Amino acid sequence: MTMNPAKKRGIAALVVLALAAAWAGISHATNTPPFKKPKGTIEASELCPSFGTSQEAADILNRLLPYAVSYRIPREGGTPRGLSPTDLHHLSSCSISGDGRRLLLARTEMGAWSSEQSWREEVLGNTDGRRPVAFDAGRWAFTTTPENLRVAAVHSACLPYGDSSLSTYVELRGPAPADRVDDLRRLAEIAAEQAHKAAHCTVPADTPRK
Repeated sequence: MTMNPAKKRGIAALVVLALAAAWAGISHATNTPPFKKPKGTIEASELCPSFGTSQEAADILNRLLPYAVSYRIPREGGTPRGLSPTDLHHLSSCSISGDGRRLLLARTEMGAWSSEQSWREEVLGNTDGRRPVAFDAGRWAFTTTPENLRVAAVHSACLPYGDSSLSTYVELRGPAPADRVDDLRRLAEIAAEQAHKAAHCTVPADTPRK
């Protein structure tokens, strides 16, 4: 039995409608276009103390962080340095998560590193970074290579006692695009500058090691 052209066109139209409805349902369930929800944003007022209330830091995070419907910044952890000149302890840790996944960690600690190499090795050992590339900030600074852009770190002079200094790094859970290296470096600089203030440092951050 031969089907007439009108009936064929009607069946074809029903098939197309059914496929379109199925695609729409899948798109909505998986949050993909055209039903993808807008990317969340971070306001300067929401930042943890590691970034202060810097609008610049908030803008960088909004460019740098991967897509998430919303972002969460838990209360900052750590122990800030006291006002005693003999207090050589300072630690801060701030994480940012999105849609239930941790996306970024900013961490600062006070210590005394014998050389740039020993400091680099410790930071790389605590992160997923590798193949450091130096940039100009603090006393020493590096990012990982653009092919594996996960970490930016800054070493800052802080106190004259035992040449105590600060190690600040920002680590991304997943690698950032290579063209975001300046954003990642600047974010680490902002965190290092904020830490230098919070730790009541008495010598400039870029003071050469004795």
